[in-house]
Amino acid sequence: MKVKRIHIEDHYITIALATAFLLGIAAYMYFLSLSVVHVVMRKEAGQNITTIRSEIAYLEAAYIEAHHSISSRVATTEGFSEIRSKIFIRESQSDNLVLLRQNE
Repeated sequence: MKVKRIHIEDHYITIALATAFLLGIAAYMYFLSLSVVHVVMRKEAGQNITTIRSEIAYLEAAYIEAHHSISSRVATTEGFSEIRSKIFIRESQSDNLVLLRQNE
């Protein structure tokens, strides 16, 4: 009777271990497929980021171009004109700023 009881307990332990093994394999396959999906999604997100950055750069360039054209139009409509003689400021040896004119 005792031998039969030990045999039944061994049978239950074997079934429990086989079930745990199969669950482990299933969990491994699930997490492996999940990691592959996340890698693919990460690559797609990286491509989307690159595309969006390109679009942002294009829009920034268009904005700067539009801003300069608007500034030029506003300056001419307000009566401003282009200056032909320009004044430059150069740093002197004594670390003071000096006004330097081209005509002088």
